[in-house]
Amino acid sequence: MKLIKRTPIAWLQLSHRPLRLAAALAGVGFANVLVFFQLGLSGGLYDSQKRPIQQFNGSLAVIPRRYTNFGEPAGFPRSRLTQVLGFQGVRGVSPLRLGKLQWLNPKTQESTQALVMGVDPGNPALKLPELTMQRSSLQLQAGVLFDKASKTSAGPVTSSLEQGQSFTTELNGQRTSVNGLFQLGLTFAADINLITSTSNFQSLFPERDPDEIQIGVVQLHSGADASDVQSQLNKVLGPSLQVLSMEELQLREVKHWKRNTSFGLIFGLGVLVGFSVGGIVVYQILYSEVSEHISEYATMKAMGYDDRFVVAIIIQESVILASLAFLPSLLVSTLLYRVLMQATGLLVVMSFSRAALVFTMTLLLCSGSGWLATSKLRRLDPADVF
Repeated sequence: MKLIKRTPIAWLQLSHRPLRLAAALAGVGFANVLVFFQLGLSGGLYDSQKRPIQQFNGSLAVIPRRYTNFGEPAGFPRSRLTQVLGFQGVRGVSPLRLGKLQWLNPKTQESTQALVMGVDPGNPALKLPELTMQRSSLQLQAGVLFDKASKTSAGPVTSSLEQGQSFTTELNGQRTSVNGLFQLGLTFAADINLITSTSNFQSLFPERDPDEIQIGVVQLHSGADASDVQSQLNKVLGPSLQVLSMEELQLREVKHWKRNTSFGLIFGLGVLVGFSVGGIVVYQILYSEVSEHISEYATMKAMGYDDRFVVAIIIQESVILASLAFLPSLLVSTLLYRVLMQATGLLVVMSFSRAALVFTMTLLLCSGSGWLATSKLRRLDPADVF
């Protein structure tokens, strides 16, 4: 009840100069948008890297021990994956071949890097429904399926096929036709995603050993204990291979981008700068507020109000600033996320946990700035003023 009674004092202090209040809200709001932007980009990056793995048609993945990320996987013999079939609980295995080629835009004659995924049409390693529906198209010679989420630099592929027209291009100089579409989503591995059959993949990468695969997807019988099967496979397959659950593989992918690239540092610094800007703005506003009303605060202390009472007024002001600035910055950031998602194809979405995190951090930062701004007030002796 005491806090409620004191709130009008803090609000009157802030609102008696509307322009300065608006400037303060704009400053804190801008800092929030900056933080949301950095968190959105980093979250979108990490979530987007997990998308292909989330579409794996199985419960476990066999990868080489030196595997780093989906875009640069090492290879291992397919015969090692075949060994897995003999284990109790294993229903089937699906090899996944990965490689990158230069895609030629026939209109602009510009090349763009494409990630090619080679799958077995009879039991594809990816559970995309388009692969089942377009199985016959997948097996056509010198043909690929095209990801609709690929960058527009690939050319008018999607529009041509949706209008019933054919689309032919070159992959590393080899004439290739696009025989169908699918929807997966881009990663940082390449600007274009393609899926083709195992035989077509070998034709596109003639220098590759036909027995080499990059990832093995393991399907289990219903009721099989995935962790038990995983443990047995890791013991038998030896130190050169590793069996991970899909969740573990996703975490490994995210860890790679956080620790082995500059993205984690850049986004982390961006968040720090955003919060710093907000903290400095609030500190300057509240410090000016204290300086301008120092005589009023001295009067209150002379009347018997203690430091806790007058400091609480400033802290309330900082909480009001943080609260009022949050909602507009949340709306602006949500719109910004939509623009980013449409422009880049990354999974940049506003989540409740992210909004709650930013709001909590903003409250703490503004409260801390408010506390620092009261240092002069806490040292104030009414006798020095009058």
